[in-house]
Amino acid sequence: MLQKLKKLFPKEDWKNLSHYVLLALAINLFIEILNRSSLLEALKHVVTNPFVFFYNSAIVLLTLSIAFLVKRRCFVVTIVSIIWIAFGITNAVLLSFRVTPFTAVDLSLMDEAIPMIDIYLTKFQITLLIVAAVVVIIAVILLFIFAPKFKKRIARIRNAICLALLFGSILLMTNLGIQTHALAKNFGNLADAFKDYGFVYCFTNSLVNTGIDKPKDYSEEKMEELATDTLTTQPEVEQAEKKTPNIIMIQLESLYDVTLMKNYTYSEDPLPNYHALQQEFSHGFVNVPSVGAGTANTEFEMITGMDLDFFGPGEYPYKTILKEKTCESIAYDLKELAYSTHAIHNNDGTFYGRNQVFKNLGFDTFTSIEYMHNVELNPMGWAKDNVLIDEIMNTLNSTQGQDFIYTISVQGHGKYPGSEDDFNVQDSAMLSGSSTAQPPQYTLKEGYTPGIGAITVNGISEDDRCPFEYYVNQIHEMDAMIGKLITELEKIDEDVVLVFYGDHLPTLGIEPTDLKNGDIYQTSYVIWDNMNLPEIDMDMEAYQLGSSILKRLNIDNGYINKLHQNEVNTDNYLDELKLLQYDMLYGDQAIFNGQNPYSPTDLQMGITPITVNGIINGGDVTYIKGTNFTEYSKVYFNDSELETTYVDESTLSIKKTDFQSGDSLKVGQKGDDKYVLSYTEPYILP
Repeated sequence: MLQKLKKLFPKEDWKNLSHYVLLALAINLFIEILNRSSLLEALKHVVTNPFVFFYNSAIVLLTLSIAFLVKRRCFVVTIVSIIWIAFGITNAVLLSFRVTPFTAVDLSLMDEAIPMIDIYLTKFQITLLIVAAVVVIIAVILLFIFAPKFKKRIARIRNAICLALLFGSILLMTNLGIQTHALAKNFGNLADAFKDYGFVYCFTNSLVNTGIDKPKDYSEEKMEELATDTLTTQPEVEQAEKKTPNIIMIQLESLYDVTLMKNYTYSEDPLPNYHALQQEFSHGFVNVPSVGAGTANTEFEMITGMDLDFFGPGEYPYKTILKEKTCESIAYDLKELAYSTHAIHNNDGTFYGRNQVFKNLGFDTFTSIEYMHNVELNPMGWAKDNVLIDEIMNTLNSTQGQDFIYTISVQGHGKYPGSEDDFNVQDSAMLSGSSTAQPPQYTLKEGYTPGIGAITVNGISEDDRCPFEYYVNQIHEMDAMIGKLITELEKIDEDVVLVFYGDHLPTLGIEPTDLKNGDIYQTSYVIWDNMNLPEIDMDMEAYQLGSSILKRLNIDNGYINKLHQNEVNTDNYLDELKLLQYDMLYGDQAIFNGQNPYSPTDLQMGITPITVNGIINGGDVTYIKGTNFTEYSKVYFNDSELETTYVDESTLSIKKTDFQSGDSLKVGQKGDDKYVLSYTEPYILP
C-alpha cells in the first residue's frame, strides 16, 4: 500500500504539499495578527480556537494547491500568497479608518474609493503605496520569467481529484463548524465575526454568500396567506383620515450625541438645536447596521424598511440587487398618494451608485453636489451642510403638491485630522472662489440659537483632542443648519414633518464602554413638525423609522409598511419580514401576484433643468449662455469636451471660437470621478 502511494504521489509532491501547508499556516497567522493588531491576540486566537484557525488555514491551503495543476508552481503560489497578504493588509488599513472589516463587497466600491484616497492617506503614503505596487508588479513579472518550472509530467486528473477532496473536506468542516456554533453563516456584528471566525472564512463567506437565503417556508401559498391574513389584520385607513404633509428626512453624516460620552465635558453645548428639539418633539435611539462607515446601508434600511441582517455579510444592496431591481420604498408608497419624491446629497452623485439606484427606489429627482451652487467646503474638503437649506427649500417650492425629500449630508465625514497640520483652513473656501473660511452664524428663534466660536473638550487625552474637537465643531455647524432649516420651514404655509438622524458613529475609536447608552450601533433621531403631532418617544431599528412616521400620519400604503405597523410586536414579525424581502427581491413576487408594481422612475438630475440658450463671441474666448450652470458644468463641442471656465450660473467660457453653422454644443455635469451625470439638449449653431 505504501509503495502504491509513493508511486501515485512522488516525493516531490509530498515535499511541495508540506511546504504549502506550512505556508498556509504562516499566511493565516500573519493575517490574524493584522486583523487583531496584536501578535499576542492572534496567538491567543490560535490556542483558544484551534478548529477555527486550522479551518481558515485549510481555505488558504486550497487556494495555494491550485499550483498542483500547472508547471509554474512557484509563480502561482507566490501570486496566491500575495493576494491573501494584500487582503490582510487592506483589512488592517481599513480597520484603522472604520470599524467595518474588509469584505468582498469593498472590491465593488474600488471605483468610488480611489478618488477619495487622498482624504485618508497622505501624499507620502500614496507614493509609498504606488512604489510598493510597482515593485510587486515588477517582481511578479520577473518571477514569471525566471521562476523554475515543474519538470515532470503533471498528473492533472489525480491532482484535480485531490483538490476536489480537499474542497469537500472544507465543506464538511464548514457544516460541522456551523452545527457546533464554532462558525456562523450570517453575522449579526461583522467586526466581532471577523475576530471570532477568522478573516479568511469571513471574507470568503462575503464573497459567496450574497443576497437573501430562501426561507424554508417560502411558497406562493405562504405569500398569499401573508397578504390576505397577516397584512390585513387591521382595517385599511380611509383616504380622508390620512395626513399628507411634506415629509423631509435628513440623514446626517456620522452625527451622534457627543454628550453621551461618559467622561467628556464641553465649553458649550455642541448640539443646542438637537437638545432643544428633544425637549419638545418625538425622539429616541435608532439602531443602525454599521459603525464608522456604511452610510448607504443605513440609508437602504431607512428608505426600504428592509432589514440588512437578512443579506450576505458586509453586503451593500445598492451595489448588488438594487442596481437591477425595484422594490417597495417609502418613496414608492408616497407616490401612490400623489407625492413628488426627491433625493438631495451634497456629495458626488455616483457615490454608491445613487444616480442609478434612486431610479429603482422611486425618486423623481436627485440633486447631487454637481447641481448645487455656492458650496462651502470644511477643512477636510467635504461640503458643508448649510448648502442643503436652500436645496431643500427650492425643492419644496418646485412643485405644487406634497413632497417627500430624502436628504443625505456629508459634512461630518471622516477622515478626521490627527493634528492641525493635517488640514489648512483655506481648504474650506467657497467653490465659487471666496476666500472666507469662517463658519456661518445663524439667527434663529429663541431656544434654537447655537453658540458662537470653537468648542473645546475637557477630559480628553491630548492624542485624541484634535480629531475629536474637529468632529465636535463640524457637528455643531450641522446642528446649526438644522436650526436654520426649521426657521425657514416655519415661514411656509404648509404642513411639514422633518426627521433627522445620524447614519452611524464616527471613526474615532469609540467603544461601548465610552458611552452612557453603551451601544456603538445606536444613533439618535428627532422628529420635528408644525402640525402638533403627539410626542411619542421610543427606540427602534433603522428599518422601522419610516413606517413609524407614516403610522402617525395614518398612511399605511405598502406591504412592508403595513407589516411594520401591524406586526412589530408579534412572534413571527422578523420571519414575515424576511419572507417579504426575499419575495420582492429574489423570489417570484407572489405578494404582487407575480407582477412587480414598481417601475423604475425617469430620474431627473437636479430639480431645475440646465439649458444652453446661445453663445457670445468675446474675442479670444466664447461665452456660453444658459441657465443653472455650476462649477461642474463642462462644454462639449460635437461630443468632445472643451476646457471650460465657470463664470456664473448663466455663463461659461471656452477658448474655442471657430464655430460653424450646424455645429452642436451641449453642457454636461461632470463629477470629480469624471463621470458625466447628465447633458443639456444640444444647441445647434445657426
